[in-house]
Amino acid sequence: MKKDIVVLGIHDGHNASAALVKNGSVVAAVQEERLVNEKNYSGTPTNSIRKVFEIADIHPSEVDLIAIASLVRTHAPLKERPIHVRLYEKYAFLFRSHKMRKLLIYFLHKRRDMNEIIGVLKELGIESKEIMFVEHHFAHAACAYYQRPWDDETLVLTLDGAGDGLCASVNIGRDSTIERIASTTAYNSPSNVFYSEITGYLGLKRWDHEYKVMGMAPYGIAEDCIDEIRKIARVNPKMPLEFENTIGAYVIYVQKKLRKMLAEKRFDNIAAATQKHFEDILTEWVRNAIEETGLSKICCAGGAFLNVKANKVLREIEEVEDIFFYPAAGDEGIAVGAALEGYYRFCEREGIKPGREELGPIYYGMEYDDDYIKEVLKRTGWIEKAEYVDNIEEEVGELIANNKIIAVFNGRVEWGPRALGNRSILADPRDMRIIHKLNFAIKQRDFWMPFAPSVLEERGEDYLQDYKFAPYMIEAFDTTEKADEIVAALHPRDRTARPQIVNDWNPHYRNILKAFEDITGVGGVLNTSFNLHGYPIVGTPEMAIWTFENSGLDGLAIGNWLVVK
Repeated sequence: MKKDIVVLGIHDGHNASAALVKNGSVVAAVQEERLVNEKNYSGTPTNSIRKVFEIADIHPSEVDLIAIASLVRTHAPLKERPIHVRLYEKYAFLFRSHKMRKLLIYFLHKRRDMNEIIGVLKELGIESKEIMFVEHHFAHAACAYYQRPWDDETLVLTLDGAGDGLCASVNIGRDSTIERIASTTAYNSPSNVFYSEITGYLGLKRWDHEYKVMGMAPYGIAEDCIDEIRKIARVNPKMPLEFENTIGAYVIYVQKKLRKMLAEKRFDNIAAATQKHFEDILTEWVRNAIEETGLSKICCAGGAFLNVKANKVLREIEEVEDIFFYPAAGDEGIAVGAALEGYYRFCEREGIKPGREELGPIYYGMEYDDDYIKEVLKRTGWIEKAEYVDNIEEEVGELIANNKIIAVFNGRVEWGPRALGNRSILADPRDMRIIHKLNFAIKQRDFWMPFAPSVLEERGEDYLQDYKFAPYMIEAFDTTEKADEIVAALHPRDRTARPQIVNDWNPHYRNILKAFEDITGVGGVLNTSFNLHGYPIVGTPEMAIWTFENSGLDGLAIGNWLVVK
């Protein structure tokens, strides 16, 4: 009987996570933030490492390889600032060349602190298992390439703030290998030097609130300051597969120049120009890569590809035949990437034909049964108000149709930053008045930010222009006139949507949408993540109830238990 190949992937940096890959398939993956209730938790994902074995029902002794993402641990921006990070920020220009970058990473990798990880492995009895390290951008590339929705040779692009001294890479994926043909050093990062520093300049949180700049952009006039914004970063004219820092400063040291450059410019116009320039340089970079490689099927990963408006622009490039964005595009995803890269390299070494699975449903995390939920309801004093409902999907659909805002906690936790129906807050998308309550009484979020629709697959063409199957909320679309039916789930300024197309990957959630459609005739609902502002998406029943108690939610459907205030 053929032995299963099991690889444990660990990411111990910013937004830490752990994953298990078995025979080329992801069988469990958890972000540590969902277990400790600390958004973007940075450090050894002790709980997640233990939890993935429990979820997958795999004994730690069955592990063949442990793959650790990043040669040098990524630190939480502006929170963890050890001396080598502070020195790098100040003297980053010295490491803008590839030769100096490699020398620095070699030095820091040799001094990588592994004590906490080894401690967890010892507890599990697997400290003697083989360990390999997967360079940061190879881990991003592996997430997207090995799970791409086609078998053809592929152009693989990565782009983020920084990891292992790089911010971007251009690769060719063939069969079971990824060949890098170009990369950009972190000093030249358009994400760090440009987009994140504009985020900070606008009084928002760098490396967290970039999506708020994207959300604000449609309200502004890019032309007001686009010339100034273009002076910050560009595609390198001499090396067209790389980016170039043209402002001459790195991260926090950019601020002094921005204050002079953008004095008296309106915040919304700055946001608009920032988004426009970001889209322009990404488009130029992608076109250059297509021309260089002759490949027009593209897969993408890295935190920059969480910018759904830029993804829309890339999808619409004439030369692009098809494009796939890995949904856990940020650093949380690289535990999976490390495990997949480790799996393929292990199989290559051992002469084993590897398996491959295209990305499907990404409900990789914890699940809790109704008995456990009942005990939590008892402990928290809510059992007297709770009702066990057999047909809870129909009940939730009816409550939403009656203008109630309902949180849903059901099934396995989603992987990545988006709530895809298992840890979601749902509302009627027809009524714009619902936005005020969501923003101020429940989510406590910024007024200009859009929500998103979950749409039945058979209704996608009714609401989205140039429709394609988009199940992960990682792409934006223009919408049709009929999308007035889901207006509260669209961007209020430009009417674009960041949809989740719902099919039978999630029968429970689909049934809620069908129940709502049966009552209203509308084929979608407003979906936002089940959390309060500043907290991660809820991972456990305890946190679900705490969030319910501390918000203006009308009801909570937790498993088959329904609690209504």
